Amino acid sequence: MANPKPIDLKALRLSSVAEGLITSISDIDNRNFLARGLQAVPVPLQSRMARKYIDRYNQKKAGSEYRANTWLRRVIGRLKPRFGVLFSITQNMPLPWHILSSIEKTKKHANTLAIECLQIALDVSEEHQHLPYEKIVSLTYDAIADHAKAVGANVPFYAMREESLPTECYEIALLKMQCDKWWARQLKTLRRQFLELLEIATGQVGKDLYHDKKSKKFKRKGISPYSSKQAQREFNFAQASGRQFLEMMELQSSDGDVISLIEAVKSGMANPANRRNELMLRIRETEELADEMGYVGVFYTITCPSRFHANSSKWSGETPKDAQNYLTQTWARARSKLNRRGLKYFGVRVVEPHADGCPHWHMMLFMPKNKLQEVNAILRWYFIQEDKTELYDYYGPVATRAKVVTEWVDINTHGVHVKTVEKCVSYRAGTKKSELFKTYKQKRREWGLKKSQGKKAKAPSKFYRTFSPRFDAITMDKSKGSAASYIAKYISKNIDGYMLGDHEDAETGENLQEQANPVLAWASTWNIRQFQFQGSPSVTVYRELRRLPKGKAISDETIEPIRHAADTANWKDYVKLQGGMCIGRAANFKSMYELTPQGNDYAEVVRRIKGVLTNTDYKAVLKRTLENVHNVIADTSLKTRLIEWTRQLKGTAEKLSAKASTNVGAADLSWTSGNNCTPIAAGSRAELLLDAVGLSKTDLDDLVSDLNSGKRISRNGLIYQIRDGQLHTLDENAQLKQNKQLDIEYRAQTLAQKSASWHITDAHWQQARDFVELAYKYAQLDGRKSLNNTTNERGLVTIGDWDLVNLVKQGSASAISDNDWWALDLMA
Repeated sequence: MANPKPIDLKALRLSSVAEGLITSISDIDNRNFLARGLQAVPVPLQSRMARKYIDRYNQKKAGSEYRANTWLRRVIGRLKPRFGVLFSITQNMPLPWHILSSIEKTKKHANTLAIECLQIALDVSEEHQHLPYEKIVSLTYDAIADHAKAVGANVPFYAMREESLPTECYEIALLKMQCDKWWARQLKTLRRQFLELLEIATGQVGKDLYHDKKSKKFKRKGISPYSSKQAQREFNFAQASGRQFLEMMELQSSDGDVISLIEAVKSGMANPANRRNELMLRIRETEELADEMGYVGVFYTITCPSRFHANSSKWSGETPKDAQNYLTQTWARARSKLNRRGLKYFGVRVVEPHADGCPHWHMMLFMPKNKLQEVNAILRWYFIQEDKTELYDYYGPVATRAKVVTEWVDINTHGVHVKTVEKCVSYRAGTKKSELFKTYKQKRREWGLKKSQGKKAKAPSKFYRTFSPRFDAITMDKSKGSAASYIAKYISKNIDGYMLGDHEDAETGENLQEQANPVLAWASTWNIRQFQFQGSPSVTVYRELRRLPKGKAISDETIEPIRHAADTANWKDYVKLQGGMCIGRAANFKSMYELTPQGNDYAEVVRRIKGVLTNTDYKAVLKRTLENVHNVIADTSLKTRLIEWTRQLKGTAEKLSAKASTNVGAADLSWTSGNNCTPIAAGSRAELLLDAVGLSKTDLDDLVSDLNSGKRISRNGLIYQIRDGQLHTLDENAQLKQNKQLDIEYRAQTLAQKSASWHITDAHWQQARDFVELAYKYAQLDGRKSLNNTTNERGLVTIGDWDLVNLVKQGSASAISDNDWWALDLMA
C-alpha cells in the first residue's frame, strides 16, 4: 500500500492556531484525520478542539492515539446536527475572534470603539452645522447608536428612540458611548456571554452522567451542568479578586471611626447567609399574613418552549438571557390581565437553570381561595400560547377517525329535529401514552428506592397533563409543610447550598450543595435576577430602618412603630404598617433620596438614599382610605444615614493619625476634602509636607530652587508651584480637567470666529468638546496625559495632536491597528 500523502492545510479553511497544532503531529494518518475533522467546525472552535485533541494524543499511555481519535469522532458526530446553529453563532460574533478570545484585547478594544464614536460625532456635527443644536444632538445619537448596536452594546434610551426624548437624554447617552470605561463594561459582558453561548452550543453545558461499572459510581464526561467550567473559573476568579480588594480597603467615618471594608460587607446583604435568612423570614411571615387573610398558596413551575432549550432539536441558538426575557414578557402580559380582572395575589419568584442553562421559574403565590381557578387559568393560558402544538404532539401524532354524533337540524319551517350524523374528527393517536406511563412508573420506583436510602429527591411529575412540560400548578397542602418548606430548597440552592448536603438534584442526580456555585456562575454570566417578591412593600425602607442603632427608640411617633417592627425583624407588622400587601406605590413610607444634578461623569442625576419619609400624596392617601388600611397623613421624615464614610487603603487612617502628631496639619494634606489649591506657607511646614510624600533633603533643595524660579513640579500625582510667596498643591487630574476646559473654550471661540458670527452657539460648544476629547484620546493612546502641541515624530512625518485630529477630519489619517494606531496618506 502506498504511503499516504499529507493534506495541504492551506487549501482547507483552518485557523492559524489549528494549522500549527496539526503540523505538530508526525503520523500522517492522524494528522490528516484531525485536519479533515476540524475543517467542518467553525473557525473559532477549531483551536480549542485541536488543543483538546493534542492533550489526549500526547498522553503517555497505551492507546492514547486511539482515544484521541475516538474523542474527536464522537464530538464531531454530536455537533454535526447543529452545525448550522454553530455557524450562525460564529458569523454573528460581536467582535473578531482574536479579540474576544483575550480578556486584555477585549478591554483594550474599548478605547478603539470610544474613538470611533468620537469620530462619528465629529463628522455628524460638522456635516450638519446649519441645523439647530437639538437636531444635531439627535442625529449624532442616531449615528453612534446604530454603530454601537451593531457591536452588540446595550445603548442607553435605544428602546425609546422613536419618542421625543429631552436633549439631556441624548447628551447622557453620547457621553457614555464616547467613554472607554463604559465600553469596557459593555465588552466585558458581551465577551462573557458569547463565550458561554459557544460552550452551550458545543455541548459543554448539560446533564451527562454515566455509571462507571468499575467504581460503581456516577461520573460526568467533562461536562458541567448549569454553566460551563470556563464560566465557573471566571466567576471564582472574580469572587476571589473582589474579596482581595475588600481585604485591602477600610472605611473611615466622619466621626473618625475606622472599620474593615470586608467586615462591613459581611454585615450586609452581600453576605449569602444574611441574604438567605432575610428571604426565609419574609416568606415565612408572608405566609402568616396570607393565613390571616384566608388566602391559599399555589406553587407554580414554569418553563420555556423547546426552542429555548439547547438540548432540544428545535434549538436555534437562543441564549438563557433570551429565555429569561421571554418569561419576563409573558409574565408581564399575564400580570396585566390579573390586574385588569382585579385579582389580588402576592408571593415570591425564584429563577434557576435547567442543566442545559435554560432558565425556569418557581413561584409561590397566595390568593383568595375562590379566585384560585381563575388565576390558574389565566397564567396557564399565557404560558402555553407560544408553540402550543408541541404540547399536544408530546402525546402522539394527529390522526382522524369517524365519529357518530347527533345534531339539531332545521327542516323547512316545521321546526327542528334530531338527526344522526357521521363526522370525521381529529384526535391524538395516544401511541406515546403507554410509553410515558411506563417511564413514570419507573421514575416512581427509583424515587421510592432513594427515599428508603435516606436521600431527599424530588418526586417525578405526572405525565398526563397536556400543559405539564410548560406549566405546573400545585395547591399547597398544609399537612405536608409550610410555604417556606416548599420553596426553601430553591432559595438555598440558588445562594449557597445551605443544609442541602443530603438532597439530590433532580436535574443532575448529584448532591444539591455542590450545585450552588455553578448556579451562581450562571446567574452572574447572564445577569439574571434570581429572586423577586410580588405584591410586597419596599424592602429598601425595611433595610434603611434597620440601619439605626438597635433598640434605640426615636421621638417621632409616626415613624417609631414601623422602625420598631423593622428593628425587631417583624416583617408581618412592617407590612401592615406600610398598608398591607398589594399596596404598591401607595405605601405609607418610602425612601428619601438626595439628588445631585450632573453627579457623575455622564452628567446624570445621581440619587443617593438618605432616609425614610411618609407618602402623603393625595392619590396614595385616597387609595389607603378606600382600602381601609393603616393610613399615615402626617408629613415627616427620618434620616438614617447620619455618618459619611470614606473608602481608603487599609492603614491610611493609622498613617494620618501618626502624621497628625507632627507639625503638618491634616488640612495641609492633599487628600483632604479641602480645595485642591489650598496655599501652604513656604518654610518648615512645606518641607515637612514634601518630606511626607517621599522627598530627601537634596531633593528639597533642588525643588525649592526650581519652584522659586516659577516652575511647576509634578510629583506623586500632585503639582507644586510657588505663587506670591505661597506653595500651592494641585491635583494632576484636576489640572487636566482645567486644561481640557480651557482648550474647549478656545476651540469654541475659534469656531465662532470662523462662522463670522462671533457668537458661541451650543453647536460650537458641542463640536469643540468632541474635537478636544478626540485629541486627548490620541494623546492617551500615545501614553501621555497632556496634548503635544509642537511635534510628534512618527516615521517620516512630524505631527501634533491638534494636527492629527484635523487630518482625521479631512480623511488623510485613519486608525489601522493597535501597534501603529494611525497612519498618514501623503497626498501627491
